[in-house]
Amino acid sequence: MAYFRKRENGWEYRISYKAPDGSYKQKSKSGYRTKAEAVQAASQTEMELSEGVIEDKSITLAEYFEKWYKIHRAPAISVGTIKHYETATSAIIKYFAKTKLIDITPSTYQATLNEMGKHYQKSTLRLIHTKIKACAKYAVMDRLIKVNFADLAKVVSEVEPHSLDKKFLTQTEYLDLIKYTKENPYQYRQLQIYLLAVTGMRVGESLGLTWDDIDFDNHQLNINKTWNIYTKNGFAPTKNQQSVRTVPLDNGTIELLKDYKANHWQPNDFNRLFPTKTQTYLNSRLKTIVGRSVHIHSLRHTYVSYLLANGIEVLTISKLIGHKDPTITLNTYSHLLKEKEVADFDKIKTLF
Repeated sequence: MAYFRKRENGWEYRISYKAPDGSYKQKSKSGYRTKAEAVQAASQTEMELSEGVIEDKSITLAEYFEKWYKIHRAPAISVGTIKHYETATSAIIKYFAKTKLIDITPSTYQATLNEMGKHYQKSTLRLIHTKIKACAKYAVMDRLIKVNFADLAKVVSEVEPHSLDKKFLTQTEYLDLIKYTKENPYQYRQLQIYLLAVTGMRVGESLGLTWDDIDFDNHQLNINKTWNIYTKNGFAPTKNQQSVRTVPLDNGTIELLKDYKANHWQPNDFNRLFPTKTQTYLNSRLKTIVGRSVHIHSLRHTYVSYLLANGIEVLTISKLIGHKDPTITLNTYSHLLKEKEVADFDKIKTLF
């Protein structure tokens, strides 16, 4: 209920209400020229209180975002993925400063997103935007804001993306790499590079492999954990639930792993296949073998590219590499699918 009184600086309203936590509080504001203006303002405030909006009117986007991801995301994702949310938080603090959540409109959000596009590549900005959009959706559900200001936003960037040459090996480079590392597996940790190339694993997943993950009878590799490359002191869950998966292995790879276990592997406390932790070394060695600047993660991208080129279905590939759903695979490798589409069109023409 609202109460009104005349003060030296104008009319004041005072509202007593029950907060969401069960406590009783008061909300007041003065300075209104007439009692009618105070009544109108009090009515608006009472409506907002009933919708749960008024309690957190002062919270900034950055504050709510950090609170949101720690409650709704952090318990179910890997340490590596949490780093992405921390990066997004830093970007929000930089570009939204102390902007209150309730003050952001679709237009002001788009304007800020456009400004960010002058400094971030489109792929990076899209990831940040996707996280903010999900956060804003929860803010609507928490009744802090009435609409999701990020719903209709478009991601544009003036920053040129990295060349695809650095993201993928050519088919010749890829097959030559597989041949070379398979023939020289025990030099320079090249068995690990070989296994990354023929399975599409993430580096952390390869570092987390133990011998009970290798199904020698059924020629399969079971990926169910990673090595914590951040703390470097133990196993960690996979990136998400979908990353727990099975990858087929050919006869040659199975025989290679048998030989490695019998004659070259060094026992260690965690029974890991590859106990050495340095990812930087793998990048350096891969660059030496290929002869140009490529990243070890390029093997994962090239694995997908090679499977697509050989007619493997997107749904199967999505499961093999541990994507949450095929849409992620489709979005990530859309340029490769475009090439396949042209080939499929030519094939369709011959069917009729």
